[in-house]
Amino acid sequence: MKQIKRQATSKVVPFTGEFYPIPDTEPTSVGNNIAAYLVIVAAALICGLSMGAISTYQSADQVQLREMKAQSQQLEKVKNQVCR
Repeated sequence: MKQIKRQATSKVVPFTGEFYPIPDTEPTSVGNNIAAYLVIVAAALICGLSMGAISTYQSADQVQLREMKAQSQQLEKVKNQVCR
């Protein structure tokens, strides 16, 4: 079987008579669009998780819990020093 070669179409520039080939425009690949979409979704997910972690860490209950833990450790140190 013979394979038919596509002839490149040319565009003539007025006044100079030069020929310039017209580039073939192919539609963008669907894979590129899906990959870009997945990157955006992953970035949004990471951003949401980090904001949630920050808000949880800075919540009033967590701050109070950390203060109570620090006080408990200080109390344990004092108790060990007194009881020796």
